[in-house]
Amino acid sequence: MRILLTGCTGFVGSALGPRLVAEGHELYCVCRPGTSITFGTKVAWDGTTPIDQASFPKTIDIVVHAAQSRRYRNFPADSREMFDVNVNMTMRLLDWAARAAAKHFCLLSSGAVYEPFTGVLREDAALAPSGFLGASKLASEIVAKPFSSVFSLSILRLFFPYGPGQYDRLIPQLIRRIRDGEAIQLSGGTEGIRLAPTFIDDIVDVILASIASSWTETLNVASSEMLSIRQIANMIAQQLGVEPKFEIVNANTPPVDIVPDLGRLASRLELRRFVQFKDGLQRTMATSPLDAPDHRPAESQHRA
Repeated sequence: MRILLTGCTGFVGSALGPRLVAEGHELYCVCRPGTSITFGTKVAWDGTTPIDQASFPKTIDIVVHAAQSRRYRNFPADSREMFDVNVNMTMRLLDWAARAAAKHFCLLSSGAVYEPFTGVLREDAALAPSGFLGASKLASEIVAKPFSSVFSLSILRLFFPYGPGQYDRLIPQLIRRIRDGEAIQLSGGTEGIRLAPTFIDDIVDVILASIASSWTETLNVASSEMLSIRQIANMIAQQLGVEPKFEIVNANTPPVDIVPDLGRLASRLELRRFVQFKDGLQRTMATSPLDAPDHRPAESQHRA
C-alpha cells in the first residue's frame, strides 16, 4: 500500500517507518526541509504552511500522522507552535488525505488529553484538558472525527512511550538522574505517580494492526503493567548497580494515577504479548547513549 507518514524523524516515526518499508509498503516520509531520512521517499514540508500539491503524492492509501510539536513545556510561549503543529497541520493533512482518495487515516494522539488525570481514563469520557498540550491534541481529535465519513479513522492515545534512542523524556531522564546520583522526586507520597510505560516496539505493533485492519475507533495505547515512579527508579538502579535516592515532595497532595482503561485495546490485541518493563528497560539501557542531546524537530516524541 501507499502510505504517507509524518513525524518520520521522531521517536515513534523513526521506529515505525522501517517496519512499514520491511512489510513492503511504498512509504512517503513527511519531514522538515533539510532533514535527512534513511527510509522511504522524502516529502519536504514543515507542517505550518499550505501543502504543496506538487511535492506530495497524487493518491495515497493510508496516512499515519505521528508528528507533534516539540515545544510543549512553556505555556503560553509554546502555545502557538503547539497549535500550528498539533491542530493546523492535522487539518491540512485531513483535507489533503480526502483529496488524495485515502482509505484510512491513523492519528496518533496522547494520554495528555485526560489531564488532570482524575477518575477512570476511558476513551468515552467527557474531556476538558487542563494543559495546552492536552487541549491541542484533543482539538486535533475533534477536527478529525467528521472525516470518518470520508475514510476510516483510528485515533490512538499513546501513554509514555520509551525505548532505545529516546532522549529528554521520563525514562531516559530517570536513568540519567539515578546514574548521576541525583534524588528522584516522589510527589504525593512514598511511591509517587503511577503510570504505564509502554515499549516502542509494542506501540509500533499497535499502529501496524490499526492500519492493517482499518480500525475505526479511539483507543488508549499502553502497557497493562502499571508502575510507580519508585518502582521504576528501583528497577533502573538495580540495572545500574547503584542505590537510588528519593525526595518526597508535595506530601499533602494525593498521588496521581495515570492509568488508562485498556478494555478496547484488549479486545483488539493480546496485552500479555507486550514487553515487560524490566525487559524493555534492559534493552533501552543497553543501546541508548544517555547523554545525547535531543535535537528532534517538530516530528517529536509522544508523551502522556
